[in-house]
Amino acid sequence: MVDGDGRARRGASGRLALPGAPGGDAPPPTIDVIGRFEVVIGGESRTIVGGLQRRLLSLLILRSPRWTSPDVLSEALWPESSTSGPGSRLHLQVHRMREKVGQGTIQSGPDGYRLIVPEDAVDVWRFESAVGEVLADHFRGRGDTELLERLEHAVRLWAGTPFPEVEHADVDAERHRLQEMYLLAQETRFAHLLDRGEHETALDLIAPVAGEHVTRESLQAQWMTALHRVGRRSEAVEAFEAAREALAALGLSPGRELLAARAGVLEQPSARQESDLAGTVAARDMDEGVLRRELASASTPEEMLRARRRLARSLAMKGELDEALELLGQIEAVLRADSREDEVANALGDLAAVIGVTGDLSRAEHYLDEALELEERTTGTDARLRLVRALLLTHSGRAEQAARILHEVPRPPRATASVPATERATMWWRVRSQVDRRRGDTEAAVAAARRAVWLGSLPGTRVDRGPVLVDLASSLRDDGDDECFAWFHRAIDAAYEDGRRPMAAFAHAAMAKAQLMWGEPEVARLHAREALSIARRCGCWGFAARAAKRAADAAMALSDPMRAAWYYSEALSFYRRVGYPLLPEVRAELVERVASGA
Repeated sequence: MVDGDGRARRGASGRLALPGAPGGDAPPPTIDVIGRFEVVIGGESRTIVGGLQRRLLSLLILRSPRWTSPDVLSEALWPESSTSGPGSRLHLQVHRMREKVGQGTIQSGPDGYRLIVPEDAVDVWRFESAVGEVLADHFRGRGDTELLERLEHAVRLWAGTPFPEVEHADVDAERHRLQEMYLLAQETRFAHLLDRGEHETALDLIAPVAGEHVTRESLQAQWMTALHRVGRRSEAVEAFEAAREALAALGLSPGRELLAARAGVLEQPSARQESDLAGTVAARDMDEGVLRRELASASTPEEMLRARRRLARSLAMKGELDEALELLGQIEAVLRADSREDEVANALGDLAAVIGVTGDLSRAEHYLDEALELEERTTGTDARLRLVRALLLTHSGRAEQAARILHEVPRPPRATASVPATERATMWWRVRSQVDRRRGDTEAAVAAARRAVWLGSLPGTRVDRGPVLVDLASSLRDDGDDECFAWFHRAIDAAYEDGRRPMAAFAHAAMAKAQLMWGEPEVARLHAREALSIARRCGCWGFAARAAKRAADAAMALSDPMRAAWYYSEALSFYRRVGYPLLPEVRAELVERVASGA
């Protein structure tokens, strides 16, 4: 059957509706024309060589199952010939082709020749069918793991340029159409990965494809988005400039999609209209280039100390923990030399916060204890340092000790008089939420977490929005409320928008636990692997251990005990690396699962 445009009509499956296949006992051929010309019959591989043979096979595939007249084939094979009619040359080429693809595969009749093979015999047909079906489901609104796997299968069928080295107008048009289908499938796949928060995975896959298609704006926009979300903002800007120059060489300007991606990269975090928390850190406190220039231009010791502290904080949030600790160590040394004990206490508190991100909670507590001793000798007990210690205690499973600190630190009033008081109140309610959640009072934990989110959104308040969002999401998760997923997505998006890789690892790992609780181990595994990948690169071994355990739990749910045992072993290794204060029963469970092969 043929449509009005002369192309073969497609059935409900999206595949070519072929009237028949080669008869007899001979096995049907498998014909590959994506990236190479090859025919396989009964396990025997036959390469199609020669320009005439490749062009003949290409045209027969393009027109199958229709008849193609001898005159059309002859003109295509010998366009410079002055004689008309098929002659013996065409019969010879068809005879040679039949030897390659098998007798009965190329039929002849009054109307010419046609290729008759099963609908899955030709790789371009398989590719077109797979892409067409999965894109149809995508446009109907599906976005599950199965759809992503089908997209991955479809793009794996692409082994290179279709009909290589064949020059013909019809073949060129078909080659272009198939390549557009391939790129659309890839872009759809990348969009699903970015939507799921798998930004590192997406970036690895996008980069080689985007490098080959510099003037394809939709693809370049996805590349910029992925780069920006993993904290490589400057490279995202460079990608835009490269695309702009390539377009300029063609006399074109960047379109709306590419300009929107650039705006998203350059937009300052504090200027976002749809931020979940208004009190995010100012953009100048996160721009590493600006902070390094401030440090280089500092003219007084006080300016240098302030610039070092801001740069250290920015680096720590981005996962550059070694340099952040080095800068904070320099600050502590200067302050001790000047006998400024009250400020040394603040520096030790900053060191404890960064060390805590690595997962070395015992060493972080040691720094905090020393900081609190200094505070008591100078200005009195610092509520902020005590609340930081309480947060560390909750993370190491000592909720009752954290609760005692809450009783010692005055409960903040409902209305706070200043921005610093509001920021301390936000931290107090964060501790309250975590203590309640670990005690099993999830309803109270949700209420406290919502209070922290509200305080953090007050004008002028500058808090790290990521941890506050994860606290609320985790409390909702443990309360059995699927509203948690919306908050986890906000936390993940906020972490990537602000370039805070440790926070992204933490949020992905917490999301993985939620997906496991809701019976979605495949999605949980994806989030756990993303968390593990980020945490490894940042040296956040506590987060890496947590992510590895989630990946192991997901593998167990997917009936993959060997992979689970490997991930459990990794979790133990990461915990040991930083001497993480695991509860004895948790450590015993991990050791047992590793020993028994999960």
